[in-house]
Amino acid sequence: MANTTRWIIDLDIEEVQEERRTVAVARLHRDGTSLEGTGTAHRHPRDLDLARVGDDLAAARALVELAGLLQTDAGQVLEKFGAAPPE
Repeated sequence: MANTTRWIIDLDIEEVQEERRTVAVARLHRDGTSLEGTGTAHRHPRDLDLARVGDDLAAARALVELAGLLQTDAGQVLEKFGAAPPE
């Protein structure tokens, strides 16, 4: 029988209009611990004011950071048991 685990990631996105900056925070809560990745996007003054683009970039960067933290965490667990970390 398959074992299914469900993780839920909270993704908060905040646009700071006066700074032309968008910040995203991705949080994963699991096993009584949490991991958090952050990402930002900056709009150049000559760029179009397209909030969705900033949201997408900031969110993607936060999720990439979160993915890296998950990989690091997995590697540390493997090393505790004498296995090679993932590549």
